[in-house]
Amino acid sequence: MHGYWSSREEKSRYVKITAMHLKKSFLCRSILFVPATRPDRFQKAIASGADMACMDLEDAVAPELKETARQNIVNFFPPSGALSVLRALRINQLTSELGLRDMLLLLEQVSKPDIVLLPKVESAEEIAWFNNLTASVEQSIGILPLIETAKGLQNSMEIASSKNVLAVAFGSADFSAEMGADMGWESLLYARGRILQAAANANIDAIDGPHLDIEDTAGLLHEVQRVAALGFSGKIALHPSQIAPIHRGFTPTEEALQRARKIVQAFKENPSGVVVVDGRMVDLPVVERAQKLVSLAERQ
Repeated sequence: MHGYWSSREEKSRYVKITAMHLKKSFLCRSILFVPATRPDRFQKAIASGADMACMDLEDAVAPELKETARQNIVNFFPPSGALSVLRALRINQLTSELGLRDMLLLLEQVSKPDIVLLPKVESAEEIAWFNNLTASVEQSIGILPLIETAKGLQNSMEIASSKNVLAVAFGSADFSAEMGADMGWESLLYARGRILQAAANANIDAIDGPHLDIEDTAGLLHEVQRVAALGFSGKIALHPSQIAPIHRGFTPTEEALQRARKIVQAFKENPSGVVVVDGRMVDLPVVERAQKLVSLAERQ
């Protein structure tokens, strides 16, 4: 035994908390999807306040418009370092012909997206395949797989733990359709829990699916607050008007933020010993959560 620590490994993990979170979490509260058939909306998406703007080649694009959509995104990704907001691309399912055509376009482009969203991922082999296809690309491309099927949910632990996966997202609409379930809270709670478990095991973020009723701001805020309480760090948005309530729902209360800052400060002052805040001994998971809350607040 090592005093407060149960092992040297636990003490080492404790000392490295801050660096770990900066490396593994890109603190993405909102991903705004924009149809790649609507280039007039590209700049609006960038200016929307979303943490990530995602050009969509999949569900938002009709089959006969796929090729036109591909050409529209060619100039959307500027050279690295010139980005005011994370820019992402959702391609079609990697195991389909449409997905392979999207990959050819991606590999041909000089400037690549920061992140590629892979829809309907069902196995870690798909992630490995994407990594192999992009192995010669100099620019680092993060991966955000969408869990949207029963098979994907079953294999979510391996998917989330794969190389270059920055977060996992829940494709709630497609998942509900496959399961024959409605999109009520109780119907999706089990799947959300499984995805959160996979994300936590891989030490990455989990992004919740969209709230489909664009005009239901109150319902959206309530849903965001509920998924935030579960452990989700972000949510997909379908319209710029959804960004503000999403960010509000993921923003910690002032009371929670003040306590988190006190915990982080106490850790900084004594990174290798017992941390006590307001008379209470603080253990490792609490310090990790506090660091994440502070980082989230600084992202505002």
